[in-house]
Amino acid sequence: MTFEIILLLQMALGAVLATVLYTIIGIIPGTDETSVLVPISAVLVALGLPTMVILTFFIASVVALNVTDSIPTALTSIPGGVMSTPLIESSSYLKEKGQTTKSIKKMTMGSLVGTLVAIPVALLVYLVVYLIEKYTSIGISSNIAKYNNQIFFVGAIVLSLLSKNKIISLLTIIPFGFIVLLARKIHPIGGTPFFLSITIGPLLFNIFMLLFKPTRKKLEVVGNKDIRIEKDSKEKIGLFNILGRKEFKVSIISSIIASLTIFLSPVGMTLLIGDTTTSKIEDDTERAYTKVSSMNAIANAAYLAGIMISLLALKFPISPAAMGPGAVIFDPENSFLDLSFGNSLVAILVGVVIALSITVYLSLKYSSKMTELVFKYIPQEAVLALLIGLVVLLVFLDSGILGLIIILIVSLISGFLNKKGVSYGVQFMAFYAAPLLGQIIGW
Repeated sequence: MTFEIILLLQMALGAVLATVLYTIIGIIPGTDETSVLVPISAVLVALGLPTMVILTFFIASVVALNVTDSIPTALTSIPGGVMSTPLIESSSYLKEKGQTTKSIKKMTMGSLVGTLVAIPVALLVYLVVYLIEKYTSIGISSNIAKYNNQIFFVGAIVLSLLSKNKIISLLTIIPFGFIVLLARKIHPIGGTPFFLSITIGPLLFNIFMLLFKPTRKKLEVVGNKDIRIEKDSKEKIGLFNILGRKEFKVSIISSIIASLTIFLSPVGMTLLIGDTTTSKIEDDTERAYTKVSSMNAIANAAYLAGIMISLLALKFPISPAAMGPGAVIFDPENSFLDLSFGNSLVAILVGVVIALSITVYLSLKYSSKMTELVFKYIPQEAVLALLIGLVVLLVFLDSGILGLIIILIVSLISGFLNKKGVSYGVQFMAFYAAPLLGQIIGW
């Protein structure tokens, strides 16, 4: 009993630390969800912390990051992360109308709705899978697991077709899979280093390109960029008065759809569902408000449901959110998949409740002040340098100096492909589909 209380306190502390850390990171413009979540998760695993504490930390990180990364988008039109890029158009329109404070409140409530909808939907999917497996001879999890390499290959094709750069994404799938196979043929390398190589690929490629004078010259910036941040409103917060009836309804419907289409790109579905559900709204301002609230709901629902369904119902990653940001959690070398349903659910709920309690309050009350402090005192370069340092350390510990060199090369290739329009989702799917290619050629 005492041990359980101590573990619960550790989980709560982990959730608080994760929420504070990723609230700050979420406000920093231009960070990517995968690149900031994977390295820290890998460090916690390397430190040997209890599995449930790490899972709680991770879930709180996901929730906090997805709630707060829309704040700089609303205030400055600079996306806090990849998932907030679909919000730029509508949030910029509302900013021009002087409605930034109101739009942040609606975004935050959209995140709250999306998170709360994702949990019961994910549990319902788990229940359906459990009942089918218990009362029929159909083993859904085992059958999906049996063909997971084929599923990932098809998933890569689907994500490619949903992306803007369809042709190059499609043409990349098989070559990138062979690159992974070749790298592992040369030197035994675990899954985590490859996850890390893909996540820091764009950043590493940009740094590499700075070695060339024409690129350096093109990227030179003179002077500071002036950014105006609207002051926080002193109005009393009334949670149930923030979203209108239509905004609330659209956010719930969008969240349910996003939670059931977890195998597709979260960014792509945010755009697709957000545009579809608001297309018939004629008033521009009303449509913009509905868009920012529903798109935030979609982003949060897709992430959390994708991780929960993969972890609770299937025991392997089936969504881009689980494959990318959740890569360390779903690495078979770690023991997260061995957790019981009850333990996993407790860790998830503790992370969600604590993260929402802190971030929703801070976002509604102090979003402008937090953004101002982060923009003034926390350079993006410092955060990115820290992440690169962690990645290098983790890869070296896993695979040694030869493995580090190979991973850096794979990372540069990944970054180049990303610049050409091949998304993280396609690359992660191609990585998971690599064993299928190995079977075909006999490696």
